[in-house]
Amino acid sequence: MKFNGRVRRLLNTGKPILSAMTRLQDPVYAEIMVRSGLDCVIVDNEHYPFTDSDCVNIVRAVHGAGADCAIRMSGIDFNAIYRALDMGFDGIYIPNVETAEEAQLIVDACKYPPEGHRGCCPITRGADYGVNLNVSEYYQNINDQIFVVIMIESKKGFLNLDEILKVKGLDVIAVGPSDLSGSFGKPGTVDQEIRDVMDMIYDKARKAGVVCETMVKNAADAAEGLNKGGRFLYLDSDLQIISNAFKTHNTEALEVIRKAGFTDNGKSLKQRIRDLEPIILPYIRLPEPAVAEVAVLHGSDLIVLDNEHFAYSDSDIINMIRAVHCRGGKVLVRLPDKRKSYIGRVLDMGADGVVAPIIDSYEEALVVVRACLYGPEGERGLCPITAGADYGFGHDPKEYAKEANKRIIIAVMIESQSGVRDLPRILEIPQIDYISIGPADISASYGYAGQVDSPVVKKIIKDIQDQIKAKGKAVCAHGYTTEDVRTSLSENLTILNTGSELQYLMWGLKEIVSQISGLEK
Repeated sequence: MKFNGRVRRLLNTGKPILSAMTRLQDPVYAEIMVRSGLDCVIVDNEHYPFTDSDCVNIVRAVHGAGADCAIRMSGIDFNAIYRALDMGFDGIYIPNVETAEEAQLIVDACKYPPEGHRGCCPITRGADYGVNLNVSEYYQNINDQIFVVIMIESKKGFLNLDEILKVKGLDVIAVGPSDLSGSFGKPGTVDQEIRDVMDMIYDKARKAGVVCETMVKNAADAAEGLNKGGRFLYLDSDLQIISNAFKTHNTEALEVIRKAGFTDNGKSLKQRIRDLEPIILPYIRLPEPAVAEVAVLHGSDLIVLDNEHFAYSDSDIINMIRAVHCRGGKVLVRLPDKRKSYIGRVLDMGADGVVAPIIDSYEEALVVVRACLYGPEGERGLCPITAGADYGFGHDPKEYAKEANKRIIIAVMIESQSGVRDLPRILEIPQIDYISIGPADISASYGYAGQVDSPVVKKIIKDIQDQIKAKGKAVCAHGYTTEDVRTSLSENLTILNTGSELQYLMWGLKEIVSQISGLEK
């Protein structure tokens, strides 16, 4: 068992702790957060749904990446608290603590006797299942490893703070400004009165020897917080960082598009692609419906689910499609399998089209196209009561196949020497809506693996783009930055790949961490 974890060591040495919340169930998000420089990831089980299985998998991912993991509980529940610790969480984060009695119950649930009343079982995951464990040592040391964070979020909690702080075993005090302001009769309004109350809470906590949490967006926030003694630095949540990135990227891209003279003209998305109008297209790497909804809410035209490089079950795919559609967006699936049966299955789930990677020949491209379309244009199996057909509602069964063929979006990827050689024939297939180029695979195929900025690789990609444009087809290109968007549009590359949520999370956290890493610790 790893006694004295990362957060505990930092608490004991007086150094700042970098933390953030995960509000998304896939453990990869939490793992990326740690690898971006965090000391602690907090699972927000108060406001977002996590199963026990979700929690254990996230703890494993965080520990594997080298950080500590805490859980914000949905309330004060003695059994739920120590059960979470049995799962392996290093800390407990409890909202809306209002009395000393509640604070004592929390500590009692976190600590084994004699410091508390936590139920004893030395064969849980939190005790390494009892493997190579000195039971006596475990009980003696685990109490010192667990850390306890409580939140003051009400006027009652504020008024009882002096008594709360007398409870031994509290490590960190946090404040929930929104709930606190609401309890003072001004929900969501963090005015001078609320700021003064927060300062008083933190001042009392510091004098009692309890570390204070401070919310950090940048180096200035961190410096101010550290100056006031706020050593538990909270850097937002994965979902908010991703959402803010979508907002920033899409707002900037839309402004460039507007200045280029393009406006919302009411055309269908497929027609806009065919007419070489700009399309904002992010990739979603993990099956998180909330991320897909956020992407559409911030103005993304078309979402691509990356089922080539990341694992999506059938259930994941259909739930992601629902998430996109419920917000009025369109969604493609990047295929892990180009067989006719799989393509038809994805479209029956409701996908608006597919992206077929590594197309090496005209014949292979034709197989994909025919698998997407009903006869006589294609060979897709017909069932007019699937999710993709709205379960038979709202359309004439006699017309369904024709209507579906008109709206399905088909994209192929050129990523190899053989694909480049056969590109002229591939471009003769009229049903292909746009073509994407895989720079990494192209570089490897030509003997320049990973050297996507090589002049040779750049020239190869430029030649591919020129061939596609000469045939009047849309080309997908990078739109990661405002300059990328501007450059792509100037070169008539209209499908703008604006990045993925994993990149947004990594870029956003690394930027914040880099800003504050130079501060005095």
